[in-house]
Amino acid sequence: MTARERGVLAASGVVLVVAVAAMGALESPHRCVPLFLAAYAVGFAAYAVAVREVVRTHATGRAALWGLFVVAIAARAAVVPARPDLSTDIYRYLWEGRVILSGANPFMTTPSDTSLAALRDGTYDLVNHKSLPTIYPPLAQGLFAAAAWIRPNVTALKIIFSLFDVATIALLVVLLRARGRPPTHALVYAWSPLVIVETGHSGHVDAAGVFLLVLGLVLWQRGRRLGAGLAFGASLLVKYLAVALAPLLVRRGGVRALAAMGVVAALGYAAFLDAGPHLLGSLRVYGGTWWFNGPPFMALAGFLGDATVARRLLAGFGVAFMLVAARREHDPVRYLYLVTGCALVVSPTVYPWYLLWMVPLLCIYPNRAWIAFTGLVALSYAVWVEYDRSGAWRVPTWLLAVEYVPFYGLLAHGLWSKGTRRA
Repeated sequence: MTARERGVLAASGVVLVVAVAAMGALESPHRCVPLFLAAYAVGFAAYAVAVREVVRTHATGRAALWGLFVVAIAARAAVVPARPDLSTDIYRYLWEGRVILSGANPFMTTPSDTSLAALRDGTYDLVNHKSLPTIYPPLAQGLFAAAAWIRPNVTALKIIFSLFDVATIALLVVLLRARGRPPTHALVYAWSPLVIVETGHSGHVDAAGVFLLVLGLVLWQRGRRLGAGLAFGASLLVKYLAVALAPLLVRRGGVRALAAMGVVAALGYAAFLDAGPHLLGSLRVYGGTWWFNGPPFMALAGFLGDATVARRLLAGFGVAFMLVAARREHDPVRYLYLVTGCALVVSPTVYPWYLLWMVPLLCIYPNRAWIAFTGLVALSYAVWVEYDRSGAWRVPTWLLAVEYVPFYGLLAHGLWSKGTRRA
């Protein structure tokens, strides 16, 4: 690594940490969205410069790797003490942790149940969707309960998820080396403002699921199919994305891995089977009625005049894409990269933290469009401005255009360039 490259990365790292600290210093980001987005834009600009430098020059060296971790940890430490404000999910996590410790089944009860009134504290008003039982799988419930047992506050949860987050960076270094790629490409994940905000600031449980998914990819890369399956199953018990691996495992001789994944999932849900039909009730509600920040769904539903048909058509396209990818792809990393991208494009609901599952895959496949979208998707937080003004939970159409037109343009340009090179 040259002196110039070290200087660019050092300057980018400093600007990133300062910008993230500025975001963390905002007492209530959802009430001052323009300030939050301005700080995010500065941090993302520094991140983009660093990514370009690392990917373009294939910067290597122990000093660069140490610098990568120092900046990553400093940026996360700057926002962990901040009060979560852009999303209220973490308050739901705390509630469900207390429910588990009380001996109740969160798949059968709802926060509004009067039988659980004794569990309510000063954060109860911030718990979302009080009329629905939990949507989060069993291992996520275990993490919520562990945090509630250690110290029932948001900081404990954010520290736990940030530890998973930093461990994911270490796993990405291992995975990149195993694939013959520069380990410094882990910077694409480690310095991502999206990852830092959604994990260190908002405290989303996705960080644990992403860690387990990347662990499974590392084990698969090393030929340890059984261990990979166990890790994939554990990831599925945090969030459901790992289930998309099933067609690939069937096609590519990963039967042991698929069996292990199934056994882990079954064991995880066994403790909650008394919930019966309520076990996946909230997931069905989510899949059947929720939508936010998903232009393809919104356009198709408007054109057809039927949101249910639009959901089914997009879901059918996603399943078909997944099956074709399983047939054509041999590498689970590339398969997940394609399938996760497709899922994000066709999903009726796209919150910023959903992209946490895509960012580690960009360390292997640093696609300009998707990296840009990790910055653009923060614009969807402007929904708070509309919500405070009118009570409507929607992103204005003009802002959807600002968010998505550059992304789709870069995506189309990349596909066109790839096709041209092949021709």
